[in-house]
Amino acid sequence: PKAIEKTIDLKKLYDKLNQDKASLLEYFVGQNTIYTFVVSNNKITLNTIENSEINKNKIIKFIDFFATPNAITDDIAGYNLTANVACKILYIPKKTSNKNLIIIPDGLLNFLPFEALITKNLATTNFAKMNYLMKDFVVSYNNSAGFYLDTKPLLNKNTVLGIFPIFEKTDYELTFSKTEMQAIKKNFKGNFFDDSKATFNNFKNNANLFSILHLSTHADAGDTESPAIIKFYDQDILYSELYNLKINPDLVVLSACQTGIGKLYQSEGAMSIARGFQAAGAQNLMFSLWKVNDFTTSVLMADFYNNIKKNQSFANANRQSKLDFLVDKTIPNAKKSPYYWSAFVYYGTLEKPATNYWIWVVGIIVLVLCGWILVKIIFKKTNI
Repeated sequence: PKAIEKTIDLKKLYDKLNQDKASLLEYFVGQNTIYTFVVSNNKITLNTIENSEINKNKIIKFIDFFATPNAITDDIAGYNLTANVACKILYIPKKTSNKNLIIIPDGLLNFLPFEALITKNLATTNFAKMNYLMKDFVVSYNNSAGFYLDTKPLLNKNTVLGIFPIFEKTDYELTFSKTEMQAIKKNFKGNFFDDSKATFNNFKNNANLFSILHLSTHADAGDTESPAIIKFYDQDILYSELYNLKINPDLVVLSACQTGIGKLYQSEGAMSIARGFQAAGAQNLMFSLWKVNDFTTSVLMADFYNNIKKNQSFANANRQSKLDFLVDKTIPNAKKSPYYWSAFVYYGTLEKPATNYWIWVVGIIVLVLCGWILVKIIFKKTNI
């Protein structure tokens, strides 16, 4: 499988997983069998799934619920059942002391939102009460165990390069993109290019100056004939044109439709916009698996960045924004359908952004000095 194309040091893998309090679940899709490898608590468990038309159709049926905004709300009981059946087929580990679950998908599973799987069927139409896998684990993804082991430490600059074409007064207008931009600006310093300034050249020339790259725009997964593209204000860029960027940010956020979808190649995954950024050097990415809603995306992104500001890991910040979304009383139940919150998946490190401890140290030193000076002044006065 992809994770063991090169020799993996099992001790290093065990140690890193233990340090991250994580279990790793990898899939390898063969012609007749799907193999699952679960690495957890210093051991590997192998399971096999028959790659039959019956099982394949059950998984496709689950994925198809995310094809349109109303598919789930039109058949909530059907979704509950289908998502639970898919969860059982895929040998998802039971909830353990390891709070993090790293998933390495293969084949069709690249397009499956694991967080929205139902671990236990519950007869309810209240989306907030459903037993999603997300409630049991902080779910993140990776391309292979090798990628997971080779992750570089975060730069922790916490500065953002924002690209917001918005496309005002066009058929492509992103009404809530400005709201999304303002929410990020509240928490992070950076350079934010909007409207006609959101060009590919402005992105390319500034991409290496910031630790977080945020693109709120349109993208298209393409098809068998045409490749995936992402829209800047002035031009459409093919996923393959991103390869030469040579970037190394802490995080790339692709706040756009279908940025994780593209033509699927065996053993390679989807040739998507996200893949283009990975090839350019981005190790940690958040991207979408289908056509996302402009309003709910702006809500989720605002909370995601609030969570990063609170020193949460990118994976947990993504999860917490979804949990917060589900309990938000201002959002109607229909908008809490998994279609609206589970599109964005996170690939990358579980490391937390570092707190600026030196600021606290300097602050304490200043306080101690002020206290010492105050004591000296009082002591002198008492001796006069």
